[in-house]
Amino acid sequence: MNARHVRVAVYSADPVTLAGLVGMLSPAAMLEVVPSGVRGADVLVVAEDPVEHELPVLRRAVAEQGALPGVLIAGPLPPAGHHAAATAGVRCLLPHREAGAARLIAEVLAARTAVATSPEGLAAGYDVSADGISLFHERELRVLRLIAEGRETAEIGAAMGYSRRTIKNILYRVQRRLELRNRAQAVAAAIRAGLI
Repeated sequence: MNARHVRVAVYSADPVTLAGLVGMLSPAAMLEVVPSGVRGADVLVVAEDPVEHELPVLRRAVAEQGALPGVLIAGPLPPAGHHAAATAGVRCLLPHREAGAARLIAEVLAARTAVATSPEGLAAGYDVSADGISLFHERELRVLRLIAEGRETAEIGAAMGYSRRTIKNILYRVQRRLELRNRAQAVAAAIRAGLI
C-alpha cells in the first residue's frame, strides 16, 4: 500500500449515514476524509438510499468532484444504474449490509488503484457471497490477514517463518490467479468473501 494518504470525499443525502461513514473512515491512518464539495479527493464514497435507482447523490458527487474512482453503497440496481455507476468511476458496489468499517476501508484503498469496472462487473461484484472460501489457500489468508493489520512484508515473513521473497511470491500468485493489481485489492477480495 502506498504510504501517501488517500483523500476521500464522502456523500450521502442522510446526515446520520454521512456521519457514520465519516466515523468509520476517519480513524484509518492512511485515509484523509475531506469535506464534500471540497475538490481534490482521490476516491469517492457515496451512499444512496437503498430503494433509489436514479443515483442522485452519486450525480451530485461527480458534479462536485469529477468522475473519480469510487465505492457506491446502494441497494440492488437495474442495468441502467450499473451503467451510470461505472461511467461515474465506481469501482465497487456494496450492499448497505456489507458496508462495515474494515470492508469499506479496504474497498476505498483498492478503488484508488483499481482499473475501471464494467457495468457487468459491478453487478457481479454486488452479488458476491461469503461462500468464496475456495478463492484462497490458508497460507494466503494468513498473509492477507497480516497485511490487513498493517504489517510490512518483512514483518509478515518473520511472523510466519518465511523469507520476504516467499511472502512476495505468495502475494504475486494470489494476485495473478484472481487478476488483482495489488495487495490492497487482494485484501479487499478476502474481506468481500467474508474471510477476514
